[in-house]
Amino acid sequence: MNRFLPYLLVLFLLPAARVFAQSNADRIKLAKEYELAGEFEKAAPIYKDLYEDNPGSNSYYRMYYNILLTLQEYKDIDKLLNKQIKRDPENLTYYVDWGISLRRQGNEAGAVEKFREALDAAGRSRTQYIQLANAFLTIDETDLAIETYEKGKKQVKDYSFNSELANLYYRTGEYRRSMELYIDFAQEDPGRINSVTNGLQRMLDTEANHALLQEILYARIQQKDDPLLVEILVWDFIQQKDFASAFLQVKALDKRLRENGERVYDLGETARAEKDYDAAISCYQYVIDKGEQSPYYYMSRNGVLNCRRTKIFETNVYTREDLLALKQDYLQFLSDYNRSDYRSAFVTSELAQLEAFYLYDVDQAIERLEPVVQWQRLLPAQASELKLVLGDLYLISGDVWEATLTYSQVDKAMKDEPLGEEARFRNAKLAYYRGDFALAQGQLNVLKSATSELVANDALKLSVFITENLGLDSVAEPMELFAAAELMFFQNRNNDALAVLKSLEEAYPGHELLDDNYYLRFRIAMKEQNPEQAAEYLENIRQNLAYGLLADDAVFALGELYEEQLNKPEEAKLCYEQIILQYTDSVYVTEARKRYRRLRGDANPG
Repeated sequence: MNRFLPYLLVLFLLPAARVFAQSNADRIKLAKEYELAGEFEKAAPIYKDLYEDNPGSNSYYRMYYNILLTLQEYKDIDKLLNKQIKRDPENLTYYVDWGISLRRQGNEAGAVEKFREALDAAGRSRTQYIQLANAFLTIDETDLAIETYEKGKKQVKDYSFNSELANLYYRTGEYRRSMELYIDFAQEDPGRINSVTNGLQRMLDTEANHALLQEILYARIQQKDDPLLVEILVWDFIQQKDFASAFLQVKALDKRLRENGERVYDLGETARAEKDYDAAISCYQYVIDKGEQSPYYYMSRNGVLNCRRTKIFETNVYTREDLLALKQDYLQFLSDYNRSDYRSAFVTSELAQLEAFYLYDVDQAIERLEPVVQWQRLLPAQASELKLVLGDLYLISGDVWEATLTYSQVDKAMKDEPLGEEARFRNAKLAYYRGDFALAQGQLNVLKSATSELVANDALKLSVFITENLGLDSVAEPMELFAAAELMFFQNRNNDALAVLKSLEEAYPGHELLDDNYYLRFRIAMKEQNPEQAAEYLENIRQNLAYGLLADDAVFALGELYEEQLNKPEEAKLCYEQIILQYTDSVYVTEARKRYRRLRGDANPG
């Protein structure tokens, strides 16, 4: 019988425990209802009973203390706190609670005395310092929280409180001390480097603070050549998009740590993504100079080619000799690499686009890419990506049937993927180019809900454009002419496109498509490397069509043109100022403000 006694006791006590727990929950619920109704006197005895029934529970203590504070029952608070301190003398937050009570009574000196008493009583327990500092922070006593951690830093041997102190000094605006402590924390625990950079990021809102951090880091590096310090310095340069300075530091790290170019290559990728192509090329070239033994050798050669090509595509600043030299370097890469894999296919695709769009040799481009899309080693998604390019090449050549067939193949192969949605969008745009606006709209309406945000946005934009310009009158010819001109531009038939745009303007003067007409002429002028003529078209929109849908696009593009190619900074400033003041909802406002400040000479244009 005795051996069953423990089980019988458990069976007997379990229902009681459930009832007790339920009773506590019910009592708390009732007390909360009294509080919400403002009947604090009725809530107080319930909280008192809960506290006395559960003397070791800090939660019930806190409920009882708070209701006494609300009722200003300061004598009862004194009794409560005396009892708690005797029960748990290591919990110094009770002194803070006492100080809060005294402060409520207007006894500031007494409150400060209790706060000091708590701080003086702190010993060597890490938990004790954290609890006490948090208690001070709940009453906005940040200086006392700092003092608590500073004492803990001296007293607790196995914990520095660097992270906590860094955060508090940031809150008080003492950025130098905060930065120093964050760096200490990083050196103490390199695995927390992301936490450190997140903390530092909050302070890097001015050029002065970037300079301060770099000053601290350089001084530390002089004392101790720690690679971690250089990593933080590189991180800061990247935040400023100063990739040239970052490259110098990363190059030194690579040599010291014998990383075989990995970190330098990664920096090149970051610089390329941020469109600093010159810095990216410097990074890639450093890796290339290491020779083929570097695992990043061919990736870096590919990176250089991509940067050179992208600069041409984005700026339209080049000579024919530049194009031919780039083509030759692409061919040399393919010859040296000599593999039938995705990298080779991707490079071939880039070369084909260079030939089709800039060297105007679309037949050569198609001949080059057609066999590549059939390579067996390509994954379906990789082959589909290349087929989208091939479809574009067919369209440039005028073979509309092959273009739509190729897009449809991608649609079928990648039906539920972003590539499939992109293929459907290109087919919809092809219908638009051909003047079949009903078919285009049907396809675009479905694509507005595409999973790819880019495709969905493009579909919505084209759909709205068709609706607005067809809905104005029953005559479809203006839209048909404009769509045909866009197709001609895509096919490198610039003179034909300009002739159609001119006839459109003459046949339908003042039509709503006029701003689109001038904007397309601007794009043609840029493609033909005539920035002065391009600026005239944009000025026409700016001066005469300032309330059209393309107005902010035109004004911002004009600012970029004046700033980057025509060397007219004052005119550029006026354009950016117009974006800021007149087009307040424009997506260009933030960048326009940054550029305006830079041209004005502000120390911190961001």
